[in-house]
Amino acid sequence: MFAKLKLLGVAAVAAVLMAVPAQAAPVIDFQTGLAGEGGTISWDGTNLIGSNIPIGAVSITGAPASNGVFAVSGTASGQGGTTFGSLSFNTSPSNNFVTLSGCIPSLSIGLDASGNCAPVPLMTGTFTSFTGDSNGLVSAIGSDVKNTALLNAINWPTNLPWEFFGFSISTAGLNPNGTPGMVISTDIRNTAVPEPATMMLLGTGLLAAFRARRRQA
Repeated sequence: MFAKLKLLGVAAVAAVLMAVPAQAAPVIDFQTGLAGEGGTISWDGTNLIGSNIPIGAVSITGAPASNGVFAVSGTASGQGGTTFGSLSFNTSPSNNFVTLSGCIPSLSIGLDASGNCAPVPLMTGTFTSFTGDSNGLVSAIGSDVKNTALLNAINWPTNLPWEFFGFSISTAGLNPNGTPGMVISTDIRNTAVPEPATMMLLGTGLLAAFRARRRQA
């Protein structure tokens, strides 16, 4: 009877641990917002290259703090007026990168001593895979690093990895000869990768459950 209760207890702990990462992973979603069209993107028939694409907002959900939608400012121009965060990327294997720089004034990120915007890297990463065509980047997967001040603002550890997915860009159409086009809208949805320690505890709990079951048998 004791062995059965012990097995049930371990199984319950394992179930809780499995639920923790899903509940504890915040999502940071960089979007066009009010920036409107801007920047350039080119397609050579295989790879996509984007430069100075305006990002006007960031949506934060599921974080321990600072959830909401915040304006992003910076150096990129958009048809929405003023200046916004600047996104650049290249999917080519020889120069694979994605960077987003700017300021988030409401969270005091990227501001100088006078309170003016002094753009800082908000995220930097690389592509693992992507789907693209003459209409732009349809989706992509990759890993990235977030700005430390941004992670502090949402009360999230700075040493945990992130990954992006649902990376989408739409354009008015691109020519395969590499002629740049203008970006209409952008969305980069990022999620935190589950903490390795939590996954280790989960593995330990499942192993203990397996051993308890063998002893009971």
